[in-house]
Amino acid sequence: MKTAFQEYRARKIVNVHKHVDGPWFWGKYTAHPYVGCRSGCEFCYARGSRYLGRRDPDTFDSVIQVKSNAVELLRKELPSLEREILSVGDWQQPAEGRYRLSRGMLEVVHDLGFPLYINERSPLVTRDLDLLEEIDRESWVGVAFSISSVDPVLKRAFEPRSPGVKRRLEAMETLANAGIQVGASLMPVFPFVGDDEEHLEDTIRAIRDHGGSFVLGGALTMDGVQAGRTLQAAQRLDPALEPQWRELYAWEPGRKPAYGPPRAYNARLGLLVRELCTRHGLLDRMPRYVASGPLAINKAIAERLYLKTYDLELEEAQEYRFWAYRKAAWAVDECPENIAALYDARGEAGLRELSGIGKSLAGQIAAWLREERAGERQEEVQREE
Repeated sequence: MKTAFQEYRARKIVNVHKHVDGPWFWGKYTAHPYVGCRSGCEFCYARGSRYLGRRDPDTFDSVIQVKSNAVELLRKELPSLEREILSVGDWQQPAEGRYRLSRGMLEVVHDLGFPLYINERSPLVTRDLDLLEEIDRESWVGVAFSISSVDPVLKRAFEPRSPGVKRRLEAMETLANAGIQVGASLMPVFPFVGDDEEHLEDTIRAIRDHGGSFVLGGALTMDGVQAGRTLQAAQRLDPALEPQWRELYAWEPGRKPAYGPPRAYNARLGLLVRELCTRHGLLDRMPRYVASGPLAINKAIAERLYLKTYDLELEEAQEYRFWAYRKAAWAVDECPENIAALYDARGEAGLRELSGIGKSLAGQIAAWLREERAGERQEEVQREE
């Protein structure tokens, strides 16, 4: 398939999100230099989303729009933002080989001292290992390679033009050997053909063997034009999948499917991924980068709150409990005052002054603060010894 490039000057490059993306990728900002992707994976949510604008979804993988001013926009926009994690990932070929915009954006991130998260399917990311190492020394870099499965049958069915899984794993190993925190975004997991223990364990074992330290598992979502294309790919793979998928996504002919599978399915999948990660010495969440400073304790406590929301999802807890922890995570994460100092000054009553934090959550946060302080004291003793 021939690829066409359309260069244009974008009005802005950085998307600022209302809250940090916890407990998944921990990013507050995203920035991408291209619109469209040569890989054209059938399951890609971006094909019919706002990301593509008013373009024909069928041109997603044949027309790549190039934000020719991406680097200068990033250099202009980042200085006015807090140093939260910037999420990127667009090392696609042939666009990046021709324009090198991702490389240029890395140079800006390095110059301005921002922490960086990369979610990527392309092994081309290793081309910029020199810059990634420098950014990691001065701030932080985390990388997750998108891998749905190591089964070649599933790759041919759902992402025939994406870079080879073996090449992605080799790139993962290269980054791990350089000391970069790297793992995998195991998304999407394909229902009834890729969500069994054997498929998942094969993939998680391969990630471990190539230096990965975490795996983020997530179910297939179905939305708009992407849903139809993914179902067609499943039908070509095995016609028996259609009725199974339609039932899972409550998808009646002529109607839209549910965006995701039921909570029970997501919980079973998450628990299985967690069990397999534990078996192979990996984490099922990516640890959050927390920069030193007066608000570091806020970020650390917010991480605990975010992680609790994921635990509650896996437990299929009542939604009010899930949302209580999520809102508390937002309140702590975005509090302009050091919450340890707040607790020292006014106790749990001071913590309850934060939005959405009642007596129970204040007690939990207070216990975590005491744990953090005890850990700090232990580290000081060890350093003195």
